Amino acid sequence: MSLNLFDIVICVGPNDSKIAKMNVEYSKKNILNYRNIYLICSDPSVDVDGAIIIDEKKFEFNINTVEKYIGKRKRCGWYLQQLLKLYAGNTIDGILDNYLVIDCDTLFLKPLNFITDDNKYILTTGTEYHIPYFIHMNKLHPELKKIHPLSGISHHTMFNKQIVNELINFVEKFHNNEDTFYNLYLKLITSDNFDTSGAAENELYFTYLIKYHYDKIVLRNLNWINTGNLNNILNNYDFISYHWYLR
Repeated sequence: MSLNLFDIVICVGPNDSKIAKMNVEYSKKNILNYRNIYLICSDPSVDVDGAIIIDEKKFEFNINTVEKYIGKRKRCGWYLQQLLKLYAGNTIDGILDNYLVIDCDTLFLKPLNFITDDNKYILTTGTEYHIPYFIHMNKLHPELKKIHPLSGISHHTMFNKQIVNELINFVEKFHNNEDTFYNLYLKLITSDNFDTSGAAENELYFTYLIKYHYDKIVLRNLNWINTGNLNNILNNYDFISYHWYLR
């Protein structure tokens, strides 16, 4: 098996089945060298041609786990998806060690590679700087802080299962192995951000890679936009993120 082969993981929320089908359609057309597409679904009856459906219930945590820490709030599903992405490599049977997580509303419009010929992970950068993300990761571990001028938030991330587990163990060890990473992740979101954005798994992972695995990554800048207008598919972007809050 080629070392630069990978799987794709997409989290599909209760209202995402239509955009998930578009995502898979564009991913099959434009993402190069992938093997399988896995959809992690809150509704396992979702049927998308060319994708393998994974029931959210396979994971060791659920929406109730999130609600235990932040209450029944609009962001519960958003925080849950972050953890589903991080734990996908340990939960989905037979998944490859490398898996590309794509936000459900992100559509790739041009052919793209995500691992180089010499097996480095290609990370697309963004420009977002949201201070609560760095406050949160610094609580997870004091060595995790903003150390690169660019952001890891670009609505997709290439994860490696071994590195994710290394990060999980890194955080759990700092907290004396008194709790699981996913509980710590939720517990350390500040109450000021329960209804906004208090943590970001892609910024956390990006920061960890920059600090501890910089030799394994290549950074790139793509032409992309956050949009509520699907007419942007016709424009000259590498990808678009068709966000519900902009529609």
